[in-house]
Amino acid sequence: MKRSSLAVPVVAVLLWVLPAALLAGCSAGDRSAPTAPVAAASPAEPQRLTPQVAAREFSKFVNNDDVARASGDERLALNWVADGQTPITAAEYRRAVFHGEPVPRHEYKSPTIYVPRLSESTFPQWFVVVAERTERAAAGRRAGSGRSRTAIMAFIRRDRESAWKLSLSTLLRDKARLPKIALDAEGYATAVLTGEDDLLIPPKSLAGIQAAIAEEGPDSVPADLMKPGPGTTGYFTETKQIKKRAAKEGLAFDVVFPATLYPIFSLRTVDGGAFVLYALGRDTVTLAKDENDRPPIPTEAAHLLDSLILGNQLNVYEVLQFAAYDPPKIKDAKNGKKTQPKAEVIAIDGAAVRATAPQKVN
Repeated sequence: MKRSSLAVPVVAVLLWVLPAALLAGCSAGDRSAPTAPVAAASPAEPQRLTPQVAAREFSKFVNNDDVARASGDERLALNWVADGQTPITAAEYRRAVFHGEPVPRHEYKSPTIYVPRLSESTFPQWFVVVAERTERAAAGRRAGSGRSRTAIMAFIRRDRESAWKLSLSTLLRDKARLPKIALDAEGYATAVLTGEDDLLIPPKSLAGIQAAIAEEGPDSVPADLMKPGPGTTGYFTETKQIKKRAAKEGLAFDVVFPATLYPIFSLRTVDGGAFVLYALGRDTVTLAKDENDRPPIPTEAAHLLDSLILGNQLNVYEVLQFAAYDPPKIKDAKNGKKTQPKAEVIAIDGAAVRATAPQKVN
């Protein structure tokens, strides 16, 4: 079987907005009952990835995900996700159980799908969806938030025997704008090598550059490469504030942003840059300086602890998922003839997925 990594150059096609008939289940309107589940994941027959196949698989995911959320069925939900989306989904269901709340349900509207054109024997296969996502009310329980956000999702199929699964999902920041994907005369867009050197930052290095800025702040060397904002200097500022509060409470706090092994998805933009989807970890440690004290348990991590008998150190790990605009490298920028644009994190989402507070063993 011929295989390829996501770094192999492929071509992506911009799919028209899906017709209403194909999106049954994407927008549920005032429907309160869950949709009927689509056939469960099973080994697929050899089939070339096309816009129509991608549209069908996205519609299938939306229906199946809604069934799982409406019934609170975590095992069913985990059938349709992979990579960083797996621990995020598991944590979301665990949180709902812990707080006695229904799992949020989503409507998706106006999806646009970018589909790599790959041969039947080339794997992994993948496509990207951009759609408006709204949280809607769970049956008989509570109203949805009603707020619409632009969701950016990457779906992946690793081999011939695998089903399509959601690998990454992130949300466009308020007031941020999606870059325009470059299209050729036939409507195709080009995927970018993760090591591409005609960009300001090779896509495979984006997470590392972002992590350095998040840990070291605006005075760090790589800060010249990315715009300040919630996904970069915002994390640094937040850490400083937490450390200051922690010190007043007899606590020590530290954070690192480790790399992940999750896939990177990137497409060429009209200006020669790239639109890149990727993940990053965030690992925090809160330590009570007095061994007889216990650190406070943050709301976003309480549902992840296996015991109420805690030690004096709390470790929380988050999976963060991003989309960034990576500009082309300007050749004359060094001699001052032209200004080099910076990369920008335009979409952010994620969740705490693991927490431990081990007791000290004497």
